[in-house]
Amino acid sequence: MRTGLLVSEFRKVFTLNFWWALLIAPLVVGMFASAIYAAIADGLGAYDSGANDNDGLSTGLASAGLYFALVWVVLFAGIFGAINAGTDFRHKTITPTLLVTPRRDPVVATKLLVTVVVALGYVLVVEAASLACLAVFGGGSIRWGLMLLGVLATGIAATVCWALIGAGLGLLLGSPVGAALLLVSWYVVGEITVALILTGIGLDGLAVWLPGAATLGTVAIRSTDDFLLTWPVAPLVLLAWTALFAGGGWWLTRRRDIT
Repeated sequence: MRTGLLVSEFRKVFTLNFWWALLIAPLVVGMFASAIYAAIADGLGAYDSGANDNDGLSTGLASAGLYFALVWVVLFAGIFGAINAGTDFRHKTITPTLLVTPRRDPVVATKLLVTVVVALGYVLVVEAASLACLAVFGGGSIRWGLMLLGVLATGIAATVCWALIGAGLGLLLGSPVGAALLLVSWYVVGEITVALILTGIGLDGLAVWLPGAATLGTVAIRSTDDFLLTWPVAPLVLLAWTALFAGGGWWLTRRRDIT
């Protein structure tokens, strides 16, 4: 991978405002959610480090805001990936790029790498802010330990996967707006609708294999919910969806006519 390509791609991202604008919503929502849930759990006073798991979360009720923050940062990382990958096609800047660098593989690889780096920045900032709110408002109700570290790690992995899924959609459609709208539609209502349809026709077992459900199963780690895939199946399914979209976008970009 050429250094010039990497520098150019980072400049494209950081000279536009959308990269930091997309961070605002998950950061603010994550902080408020973490503070509120932690304060509620601390006020109840029944969820200490030795409490049972009746709250349904392996890391305790106080950390519910962290999960909420991860739901949002995953979505906005995906939106960033879609916009970043599709913008070159919308503004025809992909043409001069490929004239200077005729081999398309390094171009696509660089774009995906930059997408991953920005997504990592998103999730690390949001997780750090959420943890700070948990520490300040949670008192003794926070279950600090390996399980919480596992949630943080899987949250990072899920965010990177969805950023690449979004980038794959951007490359497949060649449109940042279309890819972002499709991703948001699926994430917010599309998957729920498909899951309900599958349940209605007696194929509810297939719903857990959808990307959103696989993401929940990945981050939940120790969930005993029958409606979620367990480890290590859940992260493997999420990786498969990531490879399908990112790989499909890469494959199509190699073969698409660029004018």
